[in-house]
Amino acid sequence: MSRASASRRLGALLLAAALPTFAFADEPTAPKMPKPRAQPVSAPAFGAQNPSCLEWTDSCRVCVRDKGEIQCSTPGPACLPQALVCKRTH
Repeated sequence: MSRASASRRLGALLLAAALPTFAFADEPTAPKMPKPRAQPVSAPAFGAQNPSCLEWTDSCRVCVRDKGEIQCSTPGPACLPQALVCKRTH
């Protein structure tokens, strides 16, 4: 092997060693999505789930049970609801 040929081979080996190597997965992985949060219970649904509660609120609307029917006020446009709380039971 001539000196020029050996030099070219050595250069090719050095170049191959310097190039980054990439490993490809067999299948692409899906991005990790955040777990969905539990949906908050609506004010009327809270009353249906808590039949002994006669009045409850989320700090935006007030709901009452009147003769078995659930009636809720209308929340204001800028209200930020809090956790539902029973205010009066029977």
